[in-house]
Amino acid sequence: MKKTKKSAWIVILCISIAVVLGAAFFLFRYFTQQDIGHDDFKPTEAVLAPDETAASSTEAPAQSPTETVLFNAKSYTMAQPENVEVDFDELMQINPDVYAWITIPNTNVDYPVAQSMSDGDDSFYLEHNIYRQYQFSGTIYSEVKNHTDFHDRVTVLYGHNMLNGTMFASLHNFEDPDFFENNNTIFVMTKDKVLTYLVYSAYTYDDRHILNSYYMDDDTVFQEYLDFTLAPHSYNGNVREGVELNTDNRILTLSTCTNGAANTRYLVQGVLVDERDR
Repeated sequence: MKKTKKSAWIVILCISIAVVLGAAFFLFRYFTQQDIGHDDFKPTEAVLAPDETAASSTEAPAQSPTETVLFNAKSYTMAQPENVEVDFDELMQINPDVYAWITIPNTNVDYPVAQSMSDGDDSFYLEHNIYRQYQFSGTIYSEVKNHTDFHDRVTVLYGHNMLNGTMFASLHNFEDPDFFENNNTIFVMTKDKVLTYLVYSAYTYDDRHILNSYYMDDDTVFQEYLDFTLAPHSYNGNVREGVELNTDNRILTLSTCTNGAANTRYLVQGVLVDERDR
């Protein structure tokens, strides 16, 4: 009997050690995964023509006239896009699923955006990086219900709420009313366009699938949804004063987990105010 008890304790001890070691390894991988940011894909002088190099260091880049203004943002002071080029040719050689880059000033959000085109798995980039390798932090991504030109009425991008502050974790900065008041701009770059969004609402929501829950093609449904985003039922909601939306507007919704209940999500929403050629 004593030998049996001793053997049982040895088994329990071995299992406990294995669990501790596994948890330690998981935490190590969690905090040491490489973050894929701007510096990996900025063009260098070696790949720029001489005149392009000189222009980038001495004067602002030439910009095409504004093509579309879907929301009148003249009453808001917004950030201006920095003179930074994303090397989409290199990104697309690495992975043709990468189609955009998102940057939010004064946050850690500065990442490529992907959409799984070949795996039949919308959530592939939830746990894979742009090299299509497993990575817990994943990639900022959209689902196939959205087109990749950001012309849908509502485009939803997903990203993890990482403990180390990467991916979409710093979206939670918008919970602070002062931060929300003083930071209102999202930039999205595609190979051909630069899109600017005015952040108008940020709040905790449930985990329903937005694009499956609302038939956005219906004007009445879409307007009701817009009205809700302007007056969300949320204890930590922030809404920008003076914003009025209609069915001509195009909305970008950024979704991440909260630090609370598992069935909640934190949403930051912007309305498209400018779209111009790169």
